[in-house]
Amino acid sequence: MPDLNVIYLQTIDEHKDYLTKLQEAFNIHCAQITAQTQQRLKEIPENDIESRGKIIEEQKKLLDEALSQLKKEINESGAKNRKKLEEIHTLRENMKIKELEDILTR
Repeated sequence: MPDLNVIYLQTIDEHKDYLTKLQEAFNIHCAQITAQTQQRLKEIPENDIESRGKIIEEQKKLLDEALSQLKKEINESGAKNRKKLEEIHTLRENMKIKELEDILTR
């Protein structure tokens, strides 16, 4: 049986790596939304405040959706990771109990 402490730590590291990649993807997506908005704003005269306001509102909506999606993914992946860590912990505790039972029954 592999060392459960190593598996536990690997699971944590894998989740950290996943969250880092998720954050990077989120940052890129937000930067793209911002760049698109800036490009659209360049095409609208500065004195057309109503049109510019609509574009900014659209940007805000897209950024809010992206943030909502990020939070959802973080919550879901966190729950899955916690479950996996709990399973490893339970297995580790069961192995300790078995070892103690073996010692006591000798």
